[in-house]
Amino acid sequence: MIRPTILTFLLGIATLSGCVFPGVHKLNIQQGNIVTQDMLDQLKPGMTESQVEFVMGTPVLKNPFAEQRWDYLYTLEERDVITKQYLIQVYFDANRRFDHYSGSVPADANFTEKNQADALPEEESNGSTVPAQIAE
Repeated sequence: MIRPTILTFLLGIATLSGCVFPGVHKLNIQQGNIVTQDMLDQLKPGMTESQVEFVMGTPVLKNPFAEQRWDYLYTLEERDVITKQYLIQVYFDANRRFDHYSGSVPADANFTEKNQADALPEEESNGSTVPAQIAE
């Protein structure tokens, strides 16, 4: 009677300890569209939807109830903390031509499409795929 109880208790502790193991490796998570100031500078009034989509990419949200607005949303989450987040809204006129946009991208000089696409966690920047805590 005591042996199965102890075994069940130890198995429960072993299972739960896996959930809160210190030093768990967490990845950077990028979601949405990477939009740079260079992309926004290329937008000119009167551009067609396909021209805007060529410059900016496919929007995260095309709201069927607000067809004259496209939303480009971006979030960068580093180790469960949102470090960058922005929303660019592109507006079209009644003829489905680009009119204007609202919102802005971060003013960081290193914020380019290539830098965002190549962003790696600190542990992986040395070329190793093993986290620094384990590699030591």
